[in-house]
Amino acid sequence: MKIFTIAPASADASFRRYFRASFPDKTLIVMDAPPQHEDCKPFLHVAKLFEDAGVHVPHVYAQNLEQGFLLLSDLGSSTYLQALNKETAPPLYFSRY
Repeated sequence: MKIFTIAPASADASFRRYFRASFPDKTLIVMDAPPQHEDCKPFLHVAKLFEDAGVHVPHVYAQNLEQGFLLLSDLGSSTYLQALNKETAPPLYFSRY
């Protein structure tokens, strides 16, 4: 029985790789950031600051910094630029809107 599928989610110009894990009821993003090339601590710090301020950012569900993995909420495959207009700006940027 297949619990989830995994596929590349996006391309990045760094050593980071992103995968979309698709479950029957949701999707999550797996970030693979080899610790010898990438430091996830600044990302985690800024993500927490923004999330605490109510800005809509990926939520960090789990982390393994020694292995370089983060499990994040999935904000979808559309970019903000593609979705952004006068009506969509508040709910896209602020989770408490």
